Amino acid sequence: MADVAESFSTGGWEFNADVVDHFPEHVRASVPFYEQIQGLVSEVSDWYLPTGGVFADLGASTGVTAGQILRRHCDRDMTAHLYDEQPLMLERAAKSLESVVGSRQVHYHCQAVQAPLAHHGADMTVSLFTLQFLRLADRITALRLACNAAADTGVLVVAEKIRPSDARWAEVAVDCSHDYKAAHGISDAAIRAKARALRGVLVPHSEDMLRRIIIAAGWQAPEVLFRWHSWVVMGAFARGPNGEDGRPDHGQARTRAEADSAAHPRRRPEQGTDQH
Repeated sequence: MADVAESFSTGGWEFNADVVDHFPEHVRASVPFYEQIQGLVSEVSDWYLPTGGVFADLGASTGVTAGQILRRHCDRDMTAHLYDEQPLMLERAAKSLESVVGSRQVHYHCQAVQAPLAHHGADMTVSLFTLQFLRLADRITALRLACNAAADTGVLVVAEKIRPSDARWAEVAVDCSHDYKAAHGISDAAIRAKARALRGVLVPHSEDMLRRIIIAAGWQAPEVLFRWHSWVVMGAFARGPNGEDGRPDHGQARTRAEADSAAHPRRRPEQGTDQH
């Protein structure tokens, strides 16, 4: 049977109904260590999502992350806000979370993550494999809005496909990623089809660029929590270790020039790699 990726033309990837129908198995086979990354994120909630806390997921897709956290803390009261542009994704999320929500509140927001957010005071904000589909300026906007909507003790966790800065490691990353997908049942034809479909749609940047974007958006002390070749999980805080606060409404505002500098640093062009 043909993989869903083979139905798209070059640069034509989108999260349509066919992708939604196959999304859970597709993302697990396409993103190396997807289950382990989800486990890492849900474990972070042990420390940073207290009783009565607020959880926000920017690009929630079918609600896997929220589901893991709700199940992990089945007796902990919390409020969750799930954002996604695709209504079918949120419909699938709502259905999958029915059995674990209980008396807790889950709000579904069908909108772009770079649009004004509906929540405030988030203790834990996540964005897993979402920002890589946005323009750099929109990535900063999304994270800045999330930072302004975070609690003083709020934490951010971002998972992204990145581009290794050295072309030699980029070559290794491409082949290892392809090997992983093949080992999980994706054919060579489907791997090539997905790469073609994602041209210009998923645009990875370096780990350093991701760190710059997070800082430009006002988050503090970004730290790598996990990395495997071109896949990284990075965490940050609304405040730094000494109380630094980069949010416009709470501390020293980041200027437009600083944001532009993060998005367009004066450095050598990054070497190319494929998409996931």
